[in-house]
Amino acid sequence: RGMQQKVAIVRAFMTEPRMLLLDEPTTGLDPRAKRDVQNMIRDVKQTMNTTMLLTTHDMDEAEKLCDYVAIIHLGRIVASGRPAELKKQLLGKVDNPSFEDVFLEFTGMSIEEAEYQEVESA
Repeated sequence: RGMQQKVAIVRAFMTEPRMLLLDEPTTGLDPRAKRDVQNMIRDVKQTMNTTMLLTTHDMDEAEKLCDYVAIIHLGRIVASGRPAELKKQLLGKVDNPSFEDVFLEFTGMSIEEAEYQEVESA
């Protein structure tokens, strides 16, 4: 599956798109393949003038790969901004906040609850 993801991303960039939608690009990958795909995305982001819209439930991935993040809860954007700015909003509430803490703060639920709710509404 990791090789399929890498090939799909490379194929998408062969046309030098102005915008690319990446929907959960590393879901189900083993740790090495996940890291390879993330590195490829990061490299392409730095070398091409392509806007990427990435959807993910992996908060570490969002923090690593995204310049700007919008957290959507129940169909509404509940927080948006640069990852570091969103983490700063938690200072004083959470010691050394992670991006997962940001998700929890702005949605009021755990990641597992949000995924269950998403499955239920589909």
